[in-house]
Amino acid sequence: MLFNSIAYLIFLPIVVGLYWLVPAKFRTPFLLVASYVFYMFWKPIYGLLIFALTAVNYAIGLFMAAKPEHKKPILTLGVALNLAVLAFFKYAYFLHDTVNDIFSFVHAPALPPIAINIILPLGISFFVFEFIHYLVDIYRGGQPVRSFMQFALFPSFFPTQIAGPIKRYQDFIPQLNKELKLTTPEFNEAIELILFGLFKKVCFADNLALIVNRCYAHPEILNGADAWLAAYAFAFQIYFDFSGYTDIARGSAQLMGFKVPINFNLPYLSTTITEFWRRWHISLSSWLRDYLFIPLGGSRRGTLLTYRNLLITMALGGLWHGASMQFLFWGLSLGTWLIINKAWRTFAEKVPALDAATKTKLYTAFAIALTFHCWTVSMVFFRAQTMKVASTVLGKMFFELGNCQPTILNTNDSIVFAILPFVLLALFAAQILVSKLKETPGIMPDFPSIPGFKPAYLAFLLMILLVCCPDSTPSFIYFQF
Repeated sequence: MLFNSIAYLIFLPIVVGLYWLVPAKFRTPFLLVASYVFYMFWKPIYGLLIFALTAVNYAIGLFMAAKPEHKKPILTLGVALNLAVLAFFKYAYFLHDTVNDIFSFVHAPALPPIAINIILPLGISFFVFEFIHYLVDIYRGGQPVRSFMQFALFPSFFPTQIAGPIKRYQDFIPQLNKELKLTTPEFNEAIELILFGLFKKVCFADNLALIVNRCYAHPEILNGADAWLAAYAFAFQIYFDFSGYTDIARGSAQLMGFKVPINFNLPYLSTTITEFWRRWHISLSSWLRDYLFIPLGGSRRGTLLTYRNLLITMALGGLWHGASMQFLFWGLSLGTWLIINKAWRTFAEKVPALDAATKTKLYTAFAIALTFHCWTVSMVFFRAQTMKVASTVLGKMFFELGNCQPTILNTNDSIVFAILPFVLLALFAAQILVSKLKETPGIMPDFPSIPGFKPAYLAFLLMILLVCCPDSTPSFIYFQF
């Protein structure tokens, strides 16, 4: 069930209404059933998968707490089991093809084709990471969840089930044990989050997708301007798509009194790629830091090993997104940017003049632009269907800059599609500016306190949604992961 579907528009208010009507002691089981209905709406058989993984990880957590003297091998077994399930569904074809490529290079017989058709279950990357976090934190001394009902709701909670944010059980489970209430301001904020999330998805992301899809469908005919247009458009498409999903998830959870992590904090205003990862997909970047980078040694074992750990972390983070060489190179490119950034900061801090220059407004503006462009270039690997497409687009971006006039957008409808998202982007930037100015006392009036402002604002979002919605609205990009 997609957040931007009619089915969800019907499902959500029914679930929220019944959730507040049933007695408090029945809300967790009711929400668990509703979450499984949500998940099984696509392929019912995969409900058995998430249930089986839930039961196994619940038992492993209790066993680890009961047998602390054996908790390391128990943890190893549990993590290996979760990764094996993820590897089977997500990486079987990739590993099979990679091995065959190696065999072909050394003139060895190829492996037989995989006999079954493996379909990737929705959200498996996200709830497997939640299970691993749970087991590792139990190993580190945390207390296991005793209630199976509550533990089962932890990975299956429908607002965050498919594409996060990745929850921590220490934050989620306590919310099940306290009396939740929904105030009028929280309800209004939740509705605003949902509408604004749909606004970003349908008006921004889906219209930008028209440009991106057209460019990437025929990369060989692009010129330099086309390639850069495609790169810029996709950078904003994925931001509005994924942050829009997160807004809907947060708003849906808040309608039932739950708080889930914020996943984005204006990442395109970051001055370094390190800061960028503190603002982009925050729940994943913090997971990679806590459960991969730090266990590898983090920054504790010298410069070279720190660089190695960064590359390994980002490479595995890339492969987490998808089983292909494009995602591997995407992760490696981001790791390379992190290493360059870390080396530059170390060098600049040793030179007083450079260190002072990095604190000026001019340098800040330059750093924001540079960070955004590093990210934009790397995202070519993320979007490209093959390494050949990625290399073609990157080649056009850097070696065919003589023609600055886009050619792929010469039809009238393409010009409309090209202009519309950026007009909406200007409106979005204006809203951010207003919200920032409101934080400074005396600069701006408190618009939400003006009678009728909030209904008018929400009505405006609905109007723009209806006017600017493309003919078809695709699923969220991160649903594929």
